[in-house]
Amino acid sequence: MLFRAVLILTLIIPLIVQAHNDVKLRIVTEEFPPYNYQVAGEAQGMSSEVIKAMLKHAKLDVDITFYPWPRAYRAAQIEPNTLIYSIARIPERETLFEWIGDIAPYRTSFYKLKSNVELQVDSLEYAQSFHVGVSQDDAIKTYLENRGFDKLEVVRSHQLAVRMLIYGRMALIAHDEASMPFLMKEAGLDMNLIERVLRIEELSEQLYVAMHPKSDPDLLQKLKKSLKAIKENGEFQAIQRRYFPE
Repeated sequence: MLFRAVLILTLIIPLIVQAHNDVKLRIVTEEFPPYNYQVAGEAQGMSSEVIKAMLKHAKLDVDITFYPWPRAYRAAQIEPNTLIYSIARIPERETLFEWIGDIAPYRTSFYKLKSNVELQVDSLEYAQSFHVGVSQDDAIKTYLENRGFDKLEVVRSHQLAVRMLIYGRMALIAHDEASMPFLMKEAGLDMNLIERVLRIEELSEQLYVAMHPKSDPDLLQKLKKSLKAIKENGEFQAIQRRYFPE
């Protein structure tokens, strides 16, 4: 009887392990330097380095796929076992994802044309008076929409938003501070054409890595433990210092 029980367990355990190993993790992100971007098809940037270190600790070998943000965002919402980064964590998104942890600092501000000397923005309430450029499915758009901004100019990409600002199609755009110089350069524009006028404090904390909430529980825990581990061993901090020395 004992031999029979041992034999059954011997047959079942490999099937359980195999079932877990069959869970396929998918990773999606967008072009968003200095956090995530591609060089010769390879994911680079602070957030990408953190993700790679987390995966290495978890002993997972997974490709990172770049999409326009709306497509990446939808994939993470509808496909279990899909991981997305770098994503802002706002109340409106809290129940949409399982949050693995924070991976990079994030600072969001309003920007205007430097030549528009008459425009002075000193509060979120005052900014509501103006046409503001935001990107589709972006956390900034969601945040501002739900706080009374009814003059948002929603465009399909960050680069289009900054071009529309330069061409006078809108008074302000809202964007991440670290990414703005890269965005201006990609658009072939001089950073000196614009200036930061007001930081949005509630959108100035951390960027996260998150997953579909119905993802495999064991996989979720493995990734959470691995992210925690690289923070405890100093690897995370070393990556951050390379991008944000201050």
